[in-house]
Amino acid sequence: MSKPAFIIDGFTEKLILEKICPGSKITRTDLNGKTVTIKAIAKKISSLIKLLGNKFYPIIIVVDKEDREESCDKLIDELTTELKQNGCEDQDMRVFFADRMIENWIIADWDILKNSKDKPLITDGLRGSKIIKESLGSYSKTIDGVNLFVKCDSKIIYKNSPSFKQFIDGIQDIDCYYKDII
Repeated sequence: MSKPAFIIDGFTEKLILEKICPGSKITRTDLNGKTVTIKAIAKKISSLIKLLGNKFYPIIIVVDKEDREESCDKLIDELTTELKQNGCEDQDMRVFFADRMIENWIIADWDILKNSKDKPLITDGLRGSKIIKESLGSYSKTIDGVNLFVKCDSKIIYKNSPSFKQFIDGIQDIDCYYKDII
C-alpha cells in the first residue's frame, strides 16, 4: 500500500489536494511564478523531500508551468534531472506540471463557469485565473478556486486537459479516491 506525499506550489493546490486526497501528507514550496527557475524549485523540493525522511512514497510533485515556454514534458524532464542532481535519485518521485496553472484544470470543465463565451478548443496554456475572474466578476484562489475544483466533473477535466490527464494517469497506483472517479 502506498503512502504518498505531495509537494506543491502554494495554498490553492494544498487546499484542493486536501479535498481530493484526504489524509495525504502535503507540503508547499511557496515558490511559484514565472521568474522562479527550475533549479531554484528543485533545490527547495529536494530539501523538502529530505525532510520527509523516506517515510512517504511516492512523492508527487505538482508545479504550475506559469509563463514558461518549454513544454510540460520538457519541464518534467528538467525538474527530474535537477532533483536527482540534488540528491533525490533514490526516491520514487512523480513530477507533473499544471499547464499554466491549476485554474486551467478548472476551466477544462467550461460549464462550471456558466460562461457565455464559446469554450476554447484547448484550455491548457490559457490564463485560467483571469478567465475565472472574468466569468465570476471576482475570484479568490483559495476560496473560489477550491470550491470550483471540487464541483468540476473530473471526467470532463480528464478529457479536456492534457496536463490533468498526465497527472491522473501518473497516480493510478496510489491510494487516492479522486483518481477512481475518472
